[in-house]
Amino acid sequence: GTIIAIVALILGLTYFVLPKLYKYYLKRPKLVVEIEPNKGITASQTFIRHSEKNPVGVPVNTPEGISVYKFEWKFDLTIRNNSEVNAFNITMCQRKNSDYLSFKKNINPNKALKAHEEETIPFVFSKTVETKHKDRESHFPKRPNEFKDLMLLLEYENEYGQKFYSRYYFNTDKTDYKKTPKKELKYWC
Repeated sequence: GTIIAIVALILGLTYFVLPKLYKYYLKRPKLVVEIEPNKGITASQTFIRHSEKNPVGVPVNTPEGISVYKFEWKFDLTIRNNSEVNAFNITMCQRKNSDYLSFKKNINPNKALKAHEEETIPFVFSKTVETKHKDRESHFPKRPNEFKDLMLLLEYENEYGQKFYSRYYFNTDKTDYKKTPKKELKYWC
């Protein structure tokens, strides 16, 4: 009789405790990130000036002439909640050494991203390059070469305050959902 009571107690606790643990720790929102070219003119090259590296007395308007250009690409970053669970307190971070990205707005941490909703954030990627005229186009592909080194981190919570993470890799266009250690977060936000 005692064994049956113990088994019943264990099964009863399991029946009530496991769903609570699942909801608190495992039931999570899944935020995915996509990048697409912005609407309208998506890229531009701007001549800034001729370089001081050009030899004196030699014409600068030749293929070997060196000039400084500003290259700019415009994209839309879409954050989509691909789950049935709302995401709260969303924070978007990029590595602190990433000077190329300029976001036109920030995601509002006080607004929940509900199940299957999305938010679009326009951003500009820009860089200044000193190059020979003949090599200018090699610095201006459809997607910037620097995307290979860029990542974006989203930190967010479920309704119980449990933190979750989505890390977007620009080079592979993939989102990873691994937990980000606290010591690594200081390099992001």
